[in-house]
Amino acid sequence: MNQRPLDVEAFQKRFGEVVRRHRQMLSISQEELADRCGLHRTYISEIERGRKSASLKALLAIASSLGCPPHLLIKEAEDLLND
Repeated sequence: MNQRPLDVEAFQKRFGEVVRRHRQMLSISQEELADRCGLHRTYISEIERGRKSASLKALLAIASSLGCPPHLLIKEAEDLLND
């Protein structure tokens, strides 16, 4: 099966959109999400804007703080990327 290479920058942007959407569904600020995750608010902002890639540790913390499994965030970002 031939699969096209992943456009990392495009994926980062879509992943950020997914994180923002889930955060907004919980009606929490970036600062509150950052506090729940043990991360800095500017790091959350950079992730949501697609300017930074979340580390694995950050991915797990963000997903847990949003109340969803990490694979769901990744899957939603993939789906957006493929639309």
